Amino acid sequence: MIPERYAGYEKFVTLGAANFTCVSGDKAANLAKIEANMREAAAQGVNILAFPEEALTGCGGCVPCREGAEYCEYHAGLAETVPGPSTKRVAELARELDLYVAFGMVERDADDPSILYNASAFVGPEGIQGTYRKIHLGTLPWVTEGITFKPGRSIPVFETRFGPVGVIICYDFWFNPEPTRIMALKGARIILNTCASFDGPHKRDNMIAVTCTRAQENCVYTVSANQVAGGPAPESYAAGQVEEKRSGNFAGNSVIAGPDFPAFARPYAIADGTEQLISATVSFEKLHRWESIFPWRDWRAGRLSATSALIAEEFKNLVHGP
Repeated sequence: MIPERYAGYEKFVTLGAANFTCVSGDKAANLAKIEANMREAAAQGVNILAFPEEALTGCGGCVPCREGAEYCEYHAGLAETVPGPSTKRVAELARELDLYVAFGMVERDADDPSILYNASAFVGPEGIQGTYRKIHLGTLPWVTEGITFKPGRSIPVFETRFGPVGVIICYDFWFNPEPTRIMALKGARIILNTCASFDGPHKRDNMIAVTCTRAQENCVYTVSANQVAGGPAPESYAAGQVEEKRSGNFAGNSVIAGPDFPAFARPYAIADGTEQLISATVSFEKLHRWESIFPWRDWRAGRLSATSALIAEEFKNLVHGP
């Protein structure tokens, strides 16, 4: 039985993920690919579609940022405020196609143009809902995002006719379970992980396992949409802006997962290492069957509220601790 607080939402949803190769530094080309995938997803009956981290721009390593530049012309040139030209265009398409979409981009702070975020926008038929800004930023020597971007300072959820949806980015999902848990406690039943995860030993197995784990531990459906290996634009090489070694090693392997009552979470759809669109239709009635034996949200707010307070206090004590 669906809990009363979710009774007004639709009972089924078709989730989609784009296994997506970016053209580094070419927003027009990537926006055209986003549009093509949106149209195909809508034709297949997808309701909510996730694209990877920085799908609008590509996310190859940046030489100026690696060298400590205070101002990076490359990333500044790719950044947009939200609302901005690209989110407005995707919102127009979302309205036309009756589709909810999350896609990664470089966001410029509306109040301070010098501040950039690694963000994922969420738009739908009702318009632009906002962005999630990556919280855990990687550091040298692996990536330059900790130099290029400022971390996000909020963990929002977005309203849809299918219920609240959480949008998250890569490292915030793979290695840090807390943001997903907070989104679920705020009511999200779907978490869209927009990521740009590199390939490596056992990576496919790990992506499937973690996507399933986040789904089961929070009783939600999870979507991990990842970039596929691809190279940067030739002009970026010529300008010495994009590092070759960080531009074409993305794993693909996008995953849609969730609890499968009475079984635990499983992958409903898995991509490979090529560009493709995957989808799965899932049931909220089936999802909420888990709440008949494990109503963890209610416990956290009720009989386990003291436990919630304890956890919050422990985190508070650790903020400035050893």
